[in-house]
Amino acid sequence: MSEREAAGPKAASRPRLEWIVAPWLQPFWYAYLAHAWWRVAETTNAGRLMSGGALVAAAKLAGALTESAFYVLWWRSRGRALPFWRFFCVVASISLADVFAIGLAERLRTASPGAALWLAPLVGFHALGSGLGSSGLRAAFGGLGLLTVLRISVTARAQSRGTGVRFAAALGWTALFWIMGRVAMWWLADLLRGRSPLPVP
Repeated sequence: MSEREAAGPKAASRPRLEWIVAPWLQPFWYAYLAHAWWRVAETTNAGRLMSGGALVAAAKLAGALTESAFYVLWWRSRGRALPFWRFFCVVASISLADVFAIGLAERLRTASPGAALWLAPLVGFHALGSGLGSSGLRAAFGGLGLLTVLRISVTARAQSRGTGVRFAAALGWTALFWIMGRVAMWWLADLLRGRSPLPVP
């Protein structure tokens, strides 16, 4: 009798997060992701800075590592194990949704107002221009669209697969942490511009 058969149905139903990219392909895959973010940086304001593309790619890699570590520690504190590197592969890979959204938003700058209106639900309301909301609000929530919802959902699904928790629970926590991070970004952006994010009597 094999070890798997001896373990019984419990082993068969054990939560498992599969690699979404074969390990031997991952160096090439991560190089492609870094190149994609470098290209995005070159088409935005960050590309005007010296080595702006490399800085953006490095920042996105650091962000994916930090996000993965946060969720691994969060689920560990709740008695669940989430495989770090497999989850990191998901987080880094789904960042391509942001690459696509930013690239599409850049193209909308020269598109007709009608096109921007139709595509705003996909890439976020920042596609409609800079006249909506404060600069801090736009920086934090301007990219909230269907592509962001997709990224949050995929991230939550990977947590559900890796820990065995219900998808709804993983999605709830992921959405909550995303909102908290964006509110903090909003307030910080306004404070750096000398504005208070809270109403002043």
